[in-house]
Amino acid sequence: MKKKVLIVLFSFLAVNLLHAQDIYFGPKVGLNVSHLMASGDDAEGFNDTSKMQFSSHFGVFAEVVFTDFFSLQPELLYSIKGSRFTHSDNDDYRNSHVYKYLSLPIIVKYYVTKEISIELGPEVAYLLSAREVEKDGFFSTFYGQEASSIDLKDDTQVFDFGATLGLGYLTKTGFYISLRYNYGLLNAFKTDLDVDTVLKNGTAQLSFGFSFQ
Repeated sequence: MKKKVLIVLFSFLAVNLLHAQDIYFGPKVGLNVSHLMASGDDAEGFNDTSKMQFSSHFGVFAEVVFTDFFSLQPELLYSIKGSRFTHSDNDDYRNSHVYKYLSLPIIVKYYVTKEISIELGPEVAYLLSAREVEKDGFFSTFYGQEASSIDLKDDTQVFDFGATLGLGYLTKTGFYISLRYNYGLLNAFKTDLDVDTVLKNGTAQLSFGFSFQ
């Protein structure tokens, strides 16, 4: 099923490239504010201790322009997601789930003005690593540093799939800024585990980039 999704996405890109008026490329970097959303038998306790986590993303994008109002923007990003946790019985102890992904968002952009666009589309992400990390500071996951940690990759889904919605702003000089939210649609846990709790990624992204036009 996941391979079929990738094939469909790449086929969609290939077909649309043939009808493009212009193609612009550029780098982007930004801030992730992520959390894990739980549902199931143990969700209440999990959600009570789960907090927002600050991390980062960076990569490249290509904007495929079809008209003055409509374009398609595939991206390739290294993105850190997950959640941090606090413990009621020990205020000094904090830990985080740190999931590192190679992400492929395919964003449809509709320009409501020459500079402002509405952005939406799917995102497929491949898991590079997953760890439970002991932390002593609120911003310590910003660059993905790992202290004492436990490998969670064997218990985590290799692929994640989500839906993205946001706004973008592109200046005449090529400076680009966007604010998006990506909602994970798949369980981050492997389905063959004897676990009743379903975890899904939720990530707000503030991005800065430059489009070479």
